[in-house]
Amino acid sequence: PPLLGTELPAADVLAMNVDTTLLPVKSTTVTTAHNTDLYNSQTHRSSIISYYKGVAVTLMINSPKWFQRRYSTMLSNVLINTPNDWAVQVFYSDSGQSQIGLDINPGIAKLNATHERLIFTKLPAEMTRSKGMKRRLLYLTDEWFWRNVLAERVLLFSGNGAMCSNANLSLLDGSAQSRLFDHVDYVGSPWRNFWGAGGDGSLSYRNRTAMLDAIRYHPNDKLETDGSYFIKTLRDLNQKLGRDVYRIATKEQTQLFAGLDNFDEESGPPMVISGTAPNLGYEPRELLLAMCPEIKVIFPALHDPNCFGAKPDGEKCAATICALKDKKDRIGGC
Repeated sequence: PPLLGTELPAADVLAMNVDTTLLPVKSTTVTTAHNTDLYNSQTHRSSIISYYKGVAVTLMINSPKWFQRRYSTMLSNVLINTPNDWAVQVFYSDSGQSQIGLDINPGIAKLNATHERLIFTKLPAEMTRSKGMKRRLLYLTDEWFWRNVLAERVLLFSGNGAMCSNANLSLLDGSAQSRLFDHVDYVGSPWRNFWGAGGDGSLSYRNRTAMLDAIRYHPNDKLETDGSYFIKTLRDLNQKLGRDVYRIATKEQTQLFAGLDNFDEESGPPMVISGTAPNLGYEPRELLLAMCPEIKVIFPALHDPNCFGAKPDGEKCAATICALKDKKDRIGGC
């Protein structure tokens, strides 16, 4: 495999250990997302695919319908905030809830028709049968998954957050690469594990070869979260090698990537936001939503007309807010 931190020349794209029989090609005509042939008819693309400097990757398996409604917006957000030499790759299944998630988002078909770098890779049927369709970590810690990722630089994303177009750190101007990604092989959003090192993996940057090396060295037999598993295993590899070959982000680097500890209007939002920022006060969170409106997609909308406008009605607005309802009326949560 290539050395960490290096880029493959275009001529070596097929030497990336990618299972090219499963890499799709763009259909020349696209009709509707309800036509499952839109994805199933895509075939081997390796003869025309150019080498991508990076790839933003997501995994669409079983999720609640309310979560799947985000898919079109989620893909649009990543396409807008990644350069043209980065692919956006969707791993999916053509059955069950995964396919339903595609079917209820006709916007995905439009994106697929107009963005050549949006690529769909179908999970093998035997893989989905053996692993099921509910546990994301089983796929993210599987060698097949990483062998089929299209580039060495990998931005893993999901519907639990968003990329901020107004961030100072960006892939579009190269600042994310020069200030952060060129210096790490794993960085996620800030967390408390490992004294803050590494970061949570739900929205994260990874080096493909590092992930493969970790899996081949020690499979995830304890079924830990993929973030904890990779950080532990890369640390073990570094200890075995006697030096830090695999560069795990420091606490400070996780803050640079997705931190909100020092967020204010002057510094701007981080490159990505993961989750609902529960530790921010009301006013800083309101400012965050104003400066990174993309993150609003994961917050419930206060859409009742009584809650805004020139003449809001506080009593009627309160009656529509889930958290203010009687406990017996919100058994499933809000």
